[in-house]
Amino acid sequence: MKRYQAQMGSTLLISMIMLVVLTLLVVFSLKSGNINLQIAGNMQSQAEASAATQEAIEKVIEQIKVTDDLSLIAEQTIVVTTGPVTYSVVVQPMNKCLVEVPILNSSLDPTQANDVACFEGADGDNAIKADGTMVSKPSACKQQQWDIEANVTNTSTGVTTGQVQGISIRVPSTVNCT
Repeated sequence: MKRYQAQMGSTLLISMIMLVVLTLLVVFSLKSGNINLQIAGNMQSQAEASAATQEAIEKVIEQIKVTDDLSLIAEQTIVVTTGPVTYSVVVQPMNKCLVEVPILNSSLDPTQANDVACFEGADGDNAIKADGTMVSKPSACKQQQWDIEANVTNTSTGVTTGQVQGISIRVPSTVNCT
């Protein structure tokens, strides 16, 4: 019977240690779950802000379709509602023309409505290459490449993001890349 009496307090001690270990595991699990929830919320806010900048860029592209001179498109703030949050997206002025390439008459198709406006009125004399073929002269159009930049900062969610998208557009040859 002495052996049983010597071990009476050890069960309580082991139970207390196990209770402390289980409590620590529960606290760690709760903190880990909250951090994961915050990460998921931040990723959702970032995705919504990126979608808002893309939508603003698409609205600017719609404006581009009705003008010849892209440098005339000024900085503008476009309000976009994505999910429960409204974003004010700032689209930078169109002053980043990267390159322009003349479109040759030989590459135009007279059956395409978009190409008809680019044909030069008078044929005139074309230069002749060393192999005897004629050099096609530039048409009345150019292909220009521009960058559209949109940025958004939302103070309620704390998200800040920016996006740059390139666009290639056909313009009259009188519009210069600035």
